[in-house]
Amino acid sequence: MTVPTTGETRTSAPALGPRARAEREKLASYTAQRILADVADRGWPVGEVLGSEPDLLARYGVSRAVFREAVRIVEHQEVARMRRGPGGGLVVDSPSPTVVTDAVVIYLFYVGARLDDVFETRLILERAATELVPERLTDDDVAALRALAGAETAGAHPDPRHLHALLAAQSKNPALELFVEILNHVTELFMLDTALFTARDGRHSFDAHVKIIDAVLSGDSGLAGHRMHRHLLAEAEYIRKRRMSRQALGPDEAVGSADGAKRAEAISRAIFRDVVDRGWPVGDPLGSEAELMQQFDASRAVFREAVRLLEHHQIATMRRGRGGGLFVAEPGIETVADTAAIYLERARITAADLAESRIIVELAVTGLATERIDDGGRGRLADTLEAEARSHETVGFTEAAHDLHATLAALTGNPVLELVARVMIRLTELHQTAGDRDPEGVREMPEHVMRAHRRIVDAVVAGDVDLARTRMRRHLAALASWLE
Repeated sequence: MTVPTTGETRTSAPALGPRARAEREKLASYTAQRILADVADRGWPVGEVLGSEPDLLARYGVSRAVFREAVRIVEHQEVARMRRGPGGGLVVDSPSPTVVTDAVVIYLFYVGARLDDVFETRLILERAATELVPERLTDDDVAALRALAGAETAGAHPDPRHLHALLAAQSKNPALELFVEILNHVTELFMLDTALFTARDGRHSFDAHVKIIDAVLSGDSGLAGHRMHRHLLAEAEYIRKRRMSRQALGPDEAVGSADGAKRAEAISRAIFRDVVDRGWPVGDPLGSEAELMQQFDASRAVFREAVRLLEHHQIATMRRGRGGGLFVAEPGIETVADTAAIYLERARITAADLAESRIIVELAVTGLATERIDDGGRGRLADTLEAEARSHETVGFTEAAHDLHATLAALTGNPVLELVARVMIRLTELHQTAGDRDPEGVREMPEHVMRAHRRIVDAVVAGDVDLARTRMRRHLAALASWLE
């Protein structure tokens, strides 16, 4: 790439080659992680200015192009945003659950997640959450459950999802609460018409809710979990039999209605539909900024806001310079998992919460992967262990050590459960502080991890569900000691 000399003018930046673009994106991603770490270290002080652009360029030691790409990443994650003008700079932001939900829905649409996948994951998470509640009830929680039971007995509570959200919140685990809320919302998106529920249908649902509440208030965790499990199985079967749902999300459900939407949102939805209608051709151009502004009769400010929304959901991305424009992007599980993990980090999820939720999720993952393993899956596990061994005694070991857990999640064949597992893995990465541990223990950690992983894989490949889950539980318990 030719660097212009002083006084040389240029109307547009030269286009980067694939390798240079990949290197810049990698450095920008690393810089975004450093910004996130700085925000977390400061206690996530929303509204505080981290520094001006010149200050931050010096602090992170990167070019303006790399820094601005990093800013785009943290803005999409709602970690921080750039404020222009006097007193401006990079301002700490606050992630919202809506951002996480929207990112999850778009990703699940893209990968073709099915309603059965959603229910399978809900069965795992909601049973576990319900079983945690009896030991964690406060007086206010008891009052809330009694009030809900009274309302449902009288048929005066119209929202059948309220109990699910309430119990998840009373589990006092932010990860379970977030995903129960998201997956209940996602379930409704699969519904063709909720008005098809009759009063009798609602009566059966409310009766089941009251029985669950009775078990929770009596302190019987096992019975409460069993009743929630049975209730969700009945709900899933009822929906299938009545043909009240579709098994796959449509584009309208993925992005919602455009009625009353802001101009930028309407444009982003129109472009999304265009991408879907084209078959989501990743890498294909959709047009230059000027062409698309003219097509939608939009100002530059409005169009760039639409692009920001498209980039946030990884539907399309804008490339600057010669040969640039808006190009079709590919929603990736890493970015969606990052969005959810960052939200939970902002919600002050503790190491104990993370260890608890990870055990719930990964024991389920391990069991399903063992039951569903085939020759291709066995090969993937062998390749993962081989890559992990190659990374031994390198700075890349920590990342490679997480790959076995990610591979097992993928082998379940359930993209919803896989996504939840990947969020747990990403949270673990954010919490790990191995450098603060005993140096001898740090040196021994790779050997312990690789030995545990080999034993887990041996049990999975052998098809021994109980042994695989036991070994995974033991491994996760040891891993918990490496978290803050």
